[in-house]
Amino acid sequence: MGSALGDALGKNVEDITREEIYSYYGGRIEDFVEPHPHSPAFGLEPHQTSDETTITTILLESILERKALDVRDFLTRLLRWKDQEEKHRNPDPTLLVSLELIRQGLDPRTEGIDSASVEGVLRCLAVALFHYENPYLSAEAGRLVSLLTHYGEDVYDASAVYSALISLLLQGAYDLSSLGSRLELLDFLKGMAKRERIKERLDRVKELLQSGADLDSAIMELGNSTHVLEALPLSIFIFLSNLHDPQKALFDAVNSYGELGGDTDAIGYLVGSMVGAYLGVQALPQELLEKLENLDYHILLAKKLYRMKEEKDGL
Repeated sequence: MGSALGDALGKNVEDITREEIYSYYGGRIEDFVEPHPHSPAFGLEPHQTSDETTITTILLESILERKALDVRDFLTRLLRWKDQEEKHRNPDPTLLVSLELIRQGLDPRTEGIDSASVEGVLRCLAVALFHYENPYLSAEAGRLVSLLTHYGEDVYDASAVYSALISLLLQGAYDLSSLGSRLELLDFLKGMAKRERIKERLDRVKELLQSGADLDSAIMELGNSTHVLEALPLSIFIFLSNLHDPQKALFDAVNSYGELGGDTDAIGYLVGSMVGAYLGVQALPQELLEKLENLDYHILLAKKLYRMKEEKDGL
């Protein structure tokens, strides 16, 4: 629910500059608003989610029906969704191209598809929920579902980091009340990565936390685009720097447009998922949750997944 809420709020101002947003809305976004006319989401309702939530939902539905992570079944469902263009809500171009290549029997990797988009990593939330008790298994499952359509070294590492992070937050493996524990968490996440690029980005997050940096400084240092090495580290910074006020974390995420605009729905999705995983649904703004599209269905999926895990674990 946290990810869907962040997605729905952030999609209304995606790619819009601060100047445009303040001129059009009169200030920061802390409620559902009509999508900005220049946003890719223009034409959707304020409370609706984008296809970032759709893809995660498709994966969750597959896991629940198959009672396991079945990549072939997930792919079949993605191909079916691709054909239902009337349901699309600004889908990621890389996803559509990769699915078409797969339909033709071609491997996206050998056809030159090399993506660093955070869009390929967001779906990892579903496998992190499914494998929450094991961050290492969660990380490998995250890689598997991400690289299915978004092949790239940065996605390889970022999918593992995000999946492991959600698992750890769900477990309550770290008491994040102190700066030291937050830095320890970041060190653990560095250990989930294979390459130096994302490790260096996580080190920058540590430096920003230690210096008490604000949102604008973090955007300047880390970036806020759809590139996974910008959107994910910025989201982790926003979450870890606002644990005293989780609703501020969510609103900072959907207002992370900066001077040039940013991928506010993906960043909102990521931070919303982190807040929900660590602090629970009660930490989210209830008045906005009540307006969220398909809230009852999101709750139903969560309950089904919880019951399924209890049955599998013999509880």
